[in-house]
Order: sequence, then C-alpha cells, then structure tokens
Amino acid sequence: MSAKGEASIAGQLLAVALVVVAAASSSAPVAGGDAKAAPACLNEYSKLCGKDDKKDAACATMVDKACGTEASSVAFIERLFAELATVGQKKRESNTQATSGGQDALNGSVDKHGGCPGNKTVYTFSSQCAVDCDTACTDPTCSDRCYIDCPYIAARFGYIMATPANKKAIGEDMDCFKRCAKEKDATNDKCLVACKLLPSSLAPTPAKAS
Repeated sequence: MSAKGEASIAGQLLAVALVVVAAASSSAPVAGGDAKAAPACLNEYSKLCGKDDKKDAACATMVDKACGTEASSVAFIERLFAELATVGQKKRESNTQATSGGQDALNGSVDKHGGCPGNKTVYTFSSQCAVDCDTACTDPTCSDRCYIDCPYIAARFGYIMATPANKKAIGEDMDCFKRCAKEKDATNDKCLVACKLLPSSLAPTPAKAS
C-alpha cells in the first residue's frame, strides 16, 4: 500500500477514536461540585440549608457531597417515600392539608435512629426550610404545606446521611409499619406503637375493661 493510502487510513482511525473518547467522556457520571451534582437532588435538599445571608455553608457542602456520592440512597428513599404515601391512614392537618401515616412514620423512624445530621430531629433540621418556604407563600394553604413538606424533606435527607446499619433499621421499621397497616383493625397510632415509632408518653391509653 502507498504511503498516501496508509496516511488516509491512519487519519480515519484517529477520527473514530476521538469520537469514541468524546462520547464516553460526555456520558460518564461525575460527582461533586454545584454544576456536576444531580440538579434535582441539589434543588430539593438545599432547601434545608437556608438562602442568601441565612445560608449554612456547611449544610450546603454536605448536601452537595451527598447528591454527588449517594445516588443509590437518594433513589431508594424517593421510591420508598412515594410508596409510603399510600400506606396507613390519611391525617387531616389545619386547612385540610393531608399527611400520610406511612410518611409520618418515616419521620419517626429517622428520629429514632439518630435523626438528621447533628442528631437533630426532622422538625428541628427542617426549620429554616419551613421559614423560607412560608416567606415565599401568598396564602395560608401554601404555608401549611411548607410545615408539612419540609420535615418530610429532612427525613429523606436524614435517611441518605444515615449509617448503613441505621438505613437497614429504618427500612425494617417501614416494613413493620406496612405490614401493620394491612391488618383489619390498623390505625396509624396502633402501628406506630407496634413498630416502636411513637414515644410511650404519646401512646394512646388502652380502653378500660367494663
């Protein structure tokens, strides 16, 4: 083969190699950094860190790292949370805002197993989220939803940040609640007590025998 022909083939092979490398580079997942972490994850959990001059830098760094390195935990808790929306009784809060027994049970389980980062309860960890959300609201219904949804966000993030042992324990609590909720006489309180997710001081008093 002539030198000209060999040069042409070499050029074609180089072009193909460059295309393959470019394609591989564009599809490879990259963790860390505001622009590189999963946008949906960052948008959701950054709500826990405050805004502008109230923004907690340590919290923002923690969320960024979690979104970049805990993809499987993020996906799992989102699926579980959606499933828990249909588990247990619906409870009506102020202005007819409904909460789910199963999702409320997740809040209790996260608190039971170490809580959110800093050993905070889901309600404490979600306080800045609720304030920021409420400030942006223009009607009471929106405000009520903030004070329900922000603890749910905190509970999901608490699961993401939990140790493997605590993740397993939370999963077992949710399996317990789901099983209980299928029983004929199931109530949210009964299942919370049965799965040890309700402090004894808040447990319903058994009816006295007549």
